[in-house]
Amino acid sequence: MSSQPRKIVGRMLEEPELVKLVDLCLTDQASPQQWQTLSDLIVERKDVCEYYAAQAITGARLAWVSKIDEDSGREILERIEKDDLLAASDPAMGKAFSYRRVALTVGAFCAAALLLFGGIGVSLLYQNHALPKSNVATSGPVPPTILVHDVPGKTKPVAVFGNEVLDLPAGVFQATTSSGMQVEFSGPLKLRVQKPMEWRLIYGKLIATVNPVSQGFTVTTHQGSVTDLGTKFGVAVGHDNITKVAVYQGTVVVQSGRSSQQLEQGQGVRIPSISTLDTLAVVSEEEFLRVEEIAPSVITDVRHNGNSAASPYRIVRGGFREGATAYVDRVHQWSGLFAGGLSPALTDEDYVQLPNDWKYDDNWNLRDDLKITFEFSRPVVAYLLVDERLRAPAWLSERFTKTSIVIGLDKGSHSDPRTNTRYQLPQIAGPGNSIDVSLRVWKITLPEGGSLEIGPIGHRSSDWVVPGLVTRPL
Repeated sequence: MSSQPRKIVGRMLEEPELVKLVDLCLTDQASPQQWQTLSDLIVERKDVCEYYAAQAITGARLAWVSKIDEDSGREILERIEKDDLLAASDPAMGKAFSYRRVALTVGAFCAAALLLFGGIGVSLLYQNHALPKSNVATSGPVPPTILVHDVPGKTKPVAVFGNEVLDLPAGVFQATTSSGMQVEFSGPLKLRVQKPMEWRLIYGKLIATVNPVSQGFTVTTHQGSVTDLGTKFGVAVGHDNITKVAVYQGTVVVQSGRSSQQLEQGQGVRIPSISTLDTLAVVSEEEFLRVEEIAPSVITDVRHNGNSAASPYRIVRGGFREGATAYVDRVHQWSGLFAGGLSPALTDEDYVQLPNDWKYDDNWNLRDDLKITFEFSRPVVAYLLVDERLRAPAWLSERFTKTSIVIGLDKGSHSDPRTNTRYQLPQIAGPGNSIDVSLRVWKITLPEGGSLEIGPIGHRSSDWVVPGLVTRPL
């Protein structure tokens, strides 16, 4: 019998959700529950075991070949910086460079982690697949991306994993990350971990002290992004909705639309609108950590001629995401139409939970003359989500641009004797599941803010839903 180790050739899995699950685990974005699910599948299914083994070993070999040290790490970061600058000069190349940046940073460091934690476990599990069907962890407990200490009302530090939202009250909080960064948060703050090395700051303030392992760490906001090149820096989205960046040590690259600027120690910028980088007069840690009120939404008011007895609307600050409640008077939820999820262009932006009952008149009959007026406090891009079962009115195509984005609506159940409406539909969490309605996204830019009137919206004799509105500050 040959003593040569068996050559692993992992075939591509036919189930997209399993491929996504493996990718999440291999890039440190999976929750503890997702890790446990994959662990069980590796034990139970040989094809999953072989696929995971092949992916893990490939990553480990890449890390071994690249032999990342400080010099080669710096080379990688210089390539990232060049890619960002090139992407700024050619928007069509931006998406491709974004993927390259992720591949260079997350891929390299996660591959190194696989060498340390995954190699022995994967080899043993692969060589002896017929193990008892018990819960076997492939790499031990998954550390949280962020651990926030001394949050009022919490007996333990608040742990935030990949793709989760951190919501902090007023105050200043100390935090650490799985890569060893030290972070100070000033609340009220709302932040989402898009990836371990990429966070989305919706509002609030943070100061990050970045160690060499975390170089390339990026914070994005409505107006742009800040990429660390080995430094201590602050990012704020204050009560005025303007992004501010300050550098206390080292260097960062600030990107906003077509504009890009490298900032050194003692420098700072404010970004009042996309592609506009103004010099920040004062660069102080005290200013960045000063507690402020929550940044108000750019949506200031909504008026309508719909049913006067309907529930009041609600503006949700930075809340548009998978599973978000669509209407104030329904359990309907926004969802990605396919497994890939919602469009990044809309995720974490402000939206309005309108009453779906606005489609009725005061006698609870369906109407065809519904008009809605939205008021905005500043320049904005507005996205209107329109039920594809409705015929598009002339004003919509004349004033708005039809995009390629389609949003799903998971309706769930609803009962209302006033309208003789009663249905019970399954409501399953996750993109692409139990989608009942598809809505086309139409886009309009209002460079001065102000008013936006939509309607008359029209109707159909059977079910239809009131349009949704998502906004992004310019």
